Amino acid sequence: MCFRPADAGASGGMNKCPECGKTIQMMAGVTLKACPFCKADFTPYINGEKPLPNAAPGAPAAPAAPGAPGAPKAPAAPGAPKPPTA
Repeated sequence: MCFRPADAGASGGMNKCPECGKTIQMMAGVTLKACPFCKADFTPYINGEKPLPNAAPGAPAAPAAPGAPGAPKAPAAPGAPKPPTA
């Protein structure tokens, strides 16, 4: 059985690096000051000096859902049989 802390699924803060976009595993009570992958400094984001990319007002919207496929067409009728030859 796998043990998972109760706050592992909570969205209490950012869970992706705003610079490289990689998922960061948050620990209870620990505030990271830098990304463990790209070493980006998080203090401007924590202090509110820089907006998070997902909260940007000009962020692109999610793509629209694809349209439903059309109904299949009926198969073509077979041609008339050829008359017998002598």
